[in-house]
Amino acid sequence: MLLTALQAGLAVGSLRNDSATADEGAHIASGWLKLVYGRLDFYAEQPPLMNAATAVPLLAAGYDFPLPDRGRDHWGAGDDYLFRSGYDSRRILLLARIPTVVLFVALAWSAYLFVAGATGSAAWGLAAFVMTAFDPNLLAHGRLATVDMAATFFCFAAMALLVRVIRSPSLVTGALLGVATAAAALSKTSGLILLPFGALVLAAAVMARQTPDRRRLALSILSAAGAAVLTIEVVVLGLAGDPYIARQFPSIDTPLEKLTLPFRMMAANVRMIRDWYDGSHFAVHFLLGRFASTSWWYYYPVALFYKMTIPALVLAAGGMAALLRRRASLEAACSLGFAALFLAAAMRSDIALGVRYVLPMLPPLYCGALISLSGIGSRRMAAAAAALVVWHAGETIAAYPSYIGYFNQMIGSHRNADRYLIDSNLDWGQDLRRLGDWCRQNGVEAIAVCYFGGGDPGTDVGIPTFRVWSVANPDVPPGMVLALSRHQYRVSAWQATSKESWRAYLRRREARYVTTVGDSIDIYRMDAR
Repeated sequence: MLLTALQAGLAVGSLRNDSATADEGAHIASGWLKLVYGRLDFYAEQPPLMNAATAVPLLAAGYDFPLPDRGRDHWGAGDDYLFRSGYDSRRILLLARIPTVVLFVALAWSAYLFVAGATGSAAWGLAAFVMTAFDPNLLAHGRLATVDMAATFFCFAAMALLVRVIRSPSLVTGALLGVATAAAALSKTSGLILLPFGALVLAAAVMARQTPDRRRLALSILSAAGAAVLTIEVVVLGLAGDPYIARQFPSIDTPLEKLTLPFRMMAANVRMIRDWYDGSHFAVHFLLGRFASTSWWYYYPVALFYKMTIPALVLAAGGMAALLRRRASLEAACSLGFAALFLAAAMRSDIALGVRYVLPMLPPLYCGALISLSGIGSRRMAAAAAALVVWHAGETIAAYPSYIGYFNQMIGSHRNADRYLIDSNLDWGQDLRRLGDWCRQNGVEAIAVCYFGGGDPGTDVGIPTFRVWSVANPDVPPGMVLALSRHQYRVSAWQATSKESWRAYLRRREARYVTTVGDSIDIYRMDAR
C-alpha cells in the first residue's frame, strides 16, 4: 500500500501544475458531449468509453457546459470548455484526469497479480508492480485526460485474462475477458489488435495442448464473445442520443436495426483511424534531426531506446534473451508476444508522434521479461533483476515532476532532447503554468509567448502575454522576454513549414538564452533589433 500511495502521489503531485496538453481539451469536451448529449459524432475518431469517463467527475461536481454551436470542432470546443466557460480551468483538468489515475493504479496492481500468479512469488509480482507504477512514460500519460492509459490498462487486462482462460477455462473468466476486450476497443481503436492476438494465442495453445479441457475452453470463448457484444451494445446505445442516431444513421428504423449501430460506429472509427495512419492527415514527423511528412519504420524502437529508463531496457533485453534460450511459459510467451505484435503494428504506421502510441506494449514487456528471468532460478539473476528494478524506480522518482519530457542518459544533457524527439515525447504544452510561476519569481510583468499545447497563455501565465504564433512575423519588442516552446523551435527548422528558423531569428535579434522552464519552454531576452 505504501508503494501505491507513492505511485498515486507522484501522479497527482506532478499533474497539479501541468497545464493542458495538446489533446486534453478536445478529449474533455468530446467526453462531456458524448456523456451528456449523446453526441458520439463529436471527435468521432475516438471511441466513446474513456472520453465519457473523463466527464463523469465533472458531471458529479455539478458542471454545466452548453452544447457548442454546430460546426465547432473538438479543439475549439475544448478551448471553450476549459478557458471560456466561466469555470476554473485548473479544477476542470484535475477532475477530468482522475479516472486516468485510477486506471493507472489498477494497471500496476494487475501487473502484480499477473506476475505473482505466474511465478508463484510475491517478490517477482512486486517487481512487476514497481516496473509499471514507476515507469516515466506510463506516469506521463497515466495522469492525463486522454485515452492512452485506458487502452493500456484494458489491453493488459484482456491479455492476462486470456492466459487465465487457457489455463483454467470458465464462463466467468471468459465473460471478464470479453468485457476487457470490448472496453479496450471502446477506449481506443488500437485495442482491436486483441482480436488477431487472441486468435493466434488460442490456436497456438490448442495445437500445443496447453488447455486441460477444449470443450470448456470453447464455452469460455463463447462467453467472452457474448460479453464483448453485450458490453459494446450497452455502452454505445446507452450513450448515443436520438438526434445523433437520426443524423448519422438515418436508415435505422427498427429496434433490431438499432442493435447494429454500435458496430457501424466502430467500423466508421476504424476507417477514420486507418485513413489517419495511412498518411491522409499532415503531421510534422521528427526523429534524430530529420523531418518528414510521414514516419519511419524504425521510429518507435528508436524512441523507446531514448525514452525508457536504462534499467528497463536492460531488463527487457535480458527477459527476451531468457525467453529465446529456454522453453517459455504461456504467461511469458503471451506477454512478450503481445508487446512484439503491438510494436510491429505501430511500426507499419505512417503516423508516429510519440511513444504514447505504443504504451500498451510496456506492461506486457516488463511482465514477460520478469517471468522469463524468474524461471532461471538463480540467486544472482534475482539479485541483478532486483537491482535493475530499484534503479528504474529511483530514476523515475528523481525525474519528478517532469515525466512527459523524460529521456534517459543516452542523450547526454537534456538540452539535447529536441535534437532527438519532439511533440508528446518532450513538449506537449505541459509547462505553461510553470512559466507563470517563473515570471512571478523573476519579476517579469509581461512576456511574449510562442507556445505549443492545449493551455491558454492569457489564463495560465497570469501576466499580460504577447502571443507569437510563428517565426514568420514575431515582432518581439527589444528587451522583452520571449518564452519559446521547444517543439516550435525545432519544427521551424523544416523549410516545408517555415521560411526562417527560430534559431536564425534569435541570432539575428541577438537574443540571449536565459533558462528552460520545466522541460519544454526556453526563455530568451530580446536584447537588440
